[in-house]
Amino acid sequence: MRTTRSSGAVLAALTAVILGITGCGGGNSNASTPSKAESTAATTASGTEGSTSPDTSTFRKLKVYTVGNFPQNDTKAVVDEINKYLKEKINAEIDFQGLPWSSWAEKMALAYQSGEQVDLTFAPNWADFANNVAKGAFLPLDELLDKYGQGIKETLDPRFFDGGKVDGKIYAIPTNKEIGESHTIMFRKDLIDKYGFDVNSIETLEDLEPWLETIKQKEPAIAPIWLSGSGSDTLGYFDKTRESMKENFRYELVAGAPAGIVLDTKTDKMVISSMESDTAIYRMKLYGDWFAKGYINKDAATTKTSTEDAFKAGKTWMKFGSDKPDSDKEDSIATGIELVKLKGNEPEISTASVSNSMMAIGRTSVDPERTMMLLNLLHTDPVLVNLIDFGVEGRQYVKVEGKENFIKLPDGVATRADTGWAPGIEWMFGNQTLTYLWEGESADKWEKFKAYNDSAHKVKSFGFNFNTDPVKTQVSVVSNIIKEFRPLLETGSLGVDKVLTEYNNKLKANGIEDIRAEVQKQYDAWKANQPK
Repeated sequence: MRTTRSSGAVLAALTAVILGITGCGGGNSNASTPSKAESTAATTASGTEGSTSPDTSTFRKLKVYTVGNFPQNDTKAVVDEINKYLKEKINAEIDFQGLPWSSWAEKMALAYQSGEQVDLTFAPNWADFANNVAKGAFLPLDELLDKYGQGIKETLDPRFFDGGKVDGKIYAIPTNKEIGESHTIMFRKDLIDKYGFDVNSIETLEDLEPWLETIKQKEPAIAPIWLSGSGSDTLGYFDKTRESMKENFRYELVAGAPAGIVLDTKTDKMVISSMESDTAIYRMKLYGDWFAKGYINKDAATTKTSTEDAFKAGKTWMKFGSDKPDSDKEDSIATGIELVKLKGNEPEISTASVSNSMMAIGRTSVDPERTMMLLNLLHTDPVLVNLIDFGVEGRQYVKVEGKENFIKLPDGVATRADTGWAPGIEWMFGNQTLTYLWEGESADKWEKFKAYNDSAHKVKSFGFNFNTDPVKTQVSVVSNIIKEFRPLLETGSLGVDKVLTEYNNKLKANGIEDIRAEVQKQYDAWKANQPK
């Protein structure tokens, strides 16, 4: 089954972690007492008799949360440079909170729940965005955007704004990057060459089987496929099977809904994939077959070692990834390992794809206006964007002589990780098209992005975002069940038939039908209001 996915689909199970922590700083108990930030935002929204001239007379320290390969050794030096720049620009500095992938979901859930200061935060759709909106964790941004985000409005493809909307209001601003989405698998080039594999011969997962058998027999020190279901690296990330390709674009993930519910575009009905989609069930059984054959690491459902880390450590030879122009070059530079990739599926534009990387302003922000100014700079100011993404010139990188927009590692430095700042967050902050290119990347990379976006298939449910509020209790429980079972089903661990039966029984007993009915109701209402 082919479904639309966020670039963080491998991390989607983290959603359930957040869902497992009920309530947040914006919960009902606080609903009748607006915070200082809400009052400020409301004043701004009402017009503040106003002037649209930014008032930056009061210094602000803005707390910015994100996730990535943290901690980084040179964080202080990089953030100091960022703050020097921001002080001059908007009389503000950032308190940068870079969290590791392993603890990000839990820490953000606690931050929202406790009411601690959150000014700007990474808030992609696949990390419980809609549910956090329902809980009041984020401020509506429409008025702030009009007053202090004109640069964003001028530079961001209008299609992106649908990704951050819930019930017609904008709650998050997507990153300016590829608008379409597709997925690929990347391999170590040395092993591809060693065994004479032809990457152009692979169309589906099943086509990989002879390669996996070869690696298993001849490279016993590495796993043909490394998965870490506990960190939600699963085979579901690359869902091109022979069965799914027969039904190209039939099923779509529903933005904001638990992953078990998908839209069947042939009938316009919501489907519970593990019960009603033959392609989804086929895929899970294929994973089980591969696990039994020894193609997948035995501790796939429980290991804390991510595929990325296993790959870098030489424990496997392939990894799943988002496809886009030059993605293999990007990953080769980031890992220091020369990679080749399969051609991914054709890019899709969905609510999920345009919302897979977004930033939101927290309800507890001490200064929503200044935070929107910061966000506007991230979409318009190449100095700031490159500082955050690549660090300090001369320290983390140097310019390539004669090529103003190209950078390379300083002499004597082998990889980006060795520079002390390589968090891998280029796709998260502001406007990626303002970033420098690494030596070896294509000079026309951003033009390729435009062509890639123009070629993307727009899915039927584009623009629809499920509001979980009417069934948030059921969503929390069901999402936790998905979190529990997904590593078992999508790594092939244990007996698939037995696990699938138990999984479906739990979904039925805990409200999956209530959720399906509510998603269908909202989708039908949304569809009725779309232009004919």
